[in-house]
Amino acid sequence: MNKRSILEELLRAKKDSFAIGAFNIFNYLSAKAVISAARKEGCPVILQTSSQTAVTLGVKALGSMLRQLADSAEVNVFIHLDHCKDLELVKSCIDNGWDSVMYDGSALPIGENIRNSKTLAEYAHARGVFIEGELGKIAGVEDDISVSEDDAEKTSLDEAIRYAGESEVDMFAPAVGTAHGMYKGQPHINFGLIEQLKDRISQPIVIHGGTGLEDGTFLKLIESGASKINVSTAIKHAYIDGAREYLKLYPDRLDPIGMDEFLYKKIESAAIKHIRLFRKD
Repeated sequence: MNKRSILEELLRAKKDSFAIGAFNIFNYLSAKAVISAARKEGCPVILQTSSQTAVTLGVKALGSMLRQLADSAEVNVFIHLDHCKDLELVKSCIDNGWDSVMYDGSALPIGENIRNSKTLAEYAHARGVFIEGELGKIAGVEDDISVSEDDAEKTSLDEAIRYAGESEVDMFAPAVGTAHGMYKGQPHINFGLIEQLKDRISQPIVIHGGTGLEDGTFLKLIESGASKINVSTAIKHAYIDGAREYLKLYPDRLDPIGMDEFLYKKIESAAIKHIRLFRKD
């Protein structure tokens, strides 16, 4: 298979006005289910790992497992490190099989964020790995990263253009009003910023906080210029809610493999739903 890089795939998505789903996985079963969804839909997919998942499972062990799954898949599968503030952990993932990494320096002053992002970009690029950076603070909880609504901070156009131009990152995640976790109300998304950035920066635009958005909001994000959309909480719900459903249906059944197959289908279904939406099928 003539495999495009993750950046090539995202630039193609930007050009053709669709988005690639990036799904946070946490074990072998969830990774396999997301890959199966992508295979059934015939499209590329991004397997995202949180920093917590990488540390808990072990960078080398997790990288080896995911690399084997990605390399043997019938579609383009990419391994991506989600929000990471630890520069050494970012480098470790770069060295152990990840296709791309996200450095999250959004809590730092913009100058320091740019310097750290540029340093990591140089390290990644020298090893054939791509890097995503963030500006502004995205509200909500994502594993070990928590930002309150009061502390959330949207990105300004001028600072976004400065960061994208000076940081040397390959993908850019501006804070536009989405949030991690489930939404408590209607999000106020700055679609105008995305539209302006699409034409003024070279990087594909990444949207964090995909779970819980209405279908129309997803489509508007993509039409505005989003090329990568992250989905984490929906995959966790498919797994945990699926486990509760299975145990309620079969309280006396002692069948771990049967339960895994049930959860696999739940995760696969959740991924397919989002993939179809992001490709505007």
